[in-house]
Amino acid sequence: MTKRLWISLSLSALMTGPATAQTVQSVLQSTATTMGMENLTSIQYSGTGWQGRVGQNVSPDRDWPRIDLTSYTMAIDFETMSSKEDYIRGQDGTRQITNFVSGDYAWTLDAQGLPVPQPGATELRRLEILLTPWGFIKGAMAPEANPSMVTRNEYGGRSTVISFVAFGKYRINGTINPEGLLERVQTWVPNPVVGDMYYENVYTNYREVGGVQIPQFHQHQDYDDGAHQPNVSGGDHAFGLETVSNLQANVTVALTVPNRVTSARVQPVHVESQRLDDGVWLIGGGSHHSVALEFVDHVVVIEAPLNEERSLAVIREVNRLIPSKPIRFIVTTHHHWDHLGGLRAYVHEGATVVTHDGNKPYYQEILRARPWTLEPDRFSLHPPEEWSEGYIFETLNEKYVLSDETRTLELYNVQGLAHAAGMLIAYIPNLKIIVQADLYFPGAATPNASARALHRNLERLGLEVETIVGIHGRPAPMSQFTEFVTAGQ
Repeated sequence: MTKRLWISLSLSALMTGPATAQTVQSVLQSTATTMGMENLTSIQYSGTGWQGRVGQNVSPDRDWPRIDLTSYTMAIDFETMSSKEDYIRGQDGTRQITNFVSGDYAWTLDAQGLPVPQPGATELRRLEILLTPWGFIKGAMAPEANPSMVTRNEYGGRSTVISFVAFGKYRINGTINPEGLLERVQTWVPNPVVGDMYYENVYTNYREVGGVQIPQFHQHQDYDDGAHQPNVSGGDHAFGLETVSNLQANVTVALTVPNRVTSARVQPVHVESQRLDDGVWLIGGGSHHSVALEFVDHVVVIEAPLNEERSLAVIREVNRLIPSKPIRFIVTTHHHWDHLGGLRAYVHEGATVVTHDGNKPYYQEILRARPWTLEPDRFSLHPPEEWSEGYIFETLNEKYVLSDETRTLELYNVQGLAHAAGMLIAYIPNLKIIVQADLYFPGAATPNASARALHRNLERLGLEVETIVGIHGRPAPMSQFTEFVTAGQ
């Protein structure tokens, strides 16, 4: 049954209170009138723009790469805290994404149109409703919001900043400009790489459609908010809706949560190990893998993906497979967030980070003290001492070797790669194994530029390879990769 949450209270049902509260509410009421939303219960708007691939910049000092949105539609029911987001990515129109949230449930549609539960996305999608111009006003006016208010000179005159806490933990600030329109909404959300990540929507160029004011949208993620530490990389531009072609007020947004979604349960992190050879393990069980290598008196792990929870599960599995030997090195293939979310867990464990030299300043920023209040990790709660002295990095430009009397691991920089600067591949000479991330996916239909770059680099380095082990997907014979990448040449 659809739940009606506190935000469903109409704008007219305002409670009387002390003078300060009345002042806040009167400003909100005035803004609601200016924006034409006194009787607004739901909204649907469409347009075109772009989406930034957050956490996927080519190099740490670059902005998030942008993908065109050739079609974008958002429908929101403010009374039930439900939304349907539908967009097409890329000029070819083949990447259609549909995301939903309704009350306590979030899901998306797969390529066949079947619902895929996404319980981890529920809170953020509900929060994003409150970050819209109309959702913020409604959220701030709810009886339990208890908003505060200050004024300051901004946007060419005296502006008003109203603030409230959503869901018991998200501080949301909204700035109402001198024209009485909401110009900016800001909050912070938990992120496994950067901690309390700044999340901001900027609204400009309002125009009236059907009596309701609608702006252009511009979103920043991991931006310098001026109060916390600056963003840790060059990325910040996350979303832009530049052309709004249609708006409908008070439309029916009837979302039925599929049984497949309501019956889904959050599963614990799944880890399963595949022995590649004596003392060499592929630790999978999820979307991203790690590889563990045993040396005489220590262990090397390649890749720390996703988040702390995943990495702690992998660390436990490594300790089970290779007991009584510490993880002395964590090798990261590249700086993208989905491959870096567990880095802090390994540093907390006492591991030295091996990465390309160009990544070191970025990784140091990730490890520096900054707010981690929303979802504290072990590193923030119990920070180790030695990392700040600079002892925990080993870097390379073209080649680095980890070796003892039992094993050698060679690391190489992949040259001429557009996917990520400073990408490393790992080579185990005695086993003729290459470990790579994001460059080759067994089962792919056609080779992309990354696969061709991997092939060129293996030829350049003259490495004798029999098996390619991916951070994604299953291991594959080199002969299969060669046939795949050279087909049609």
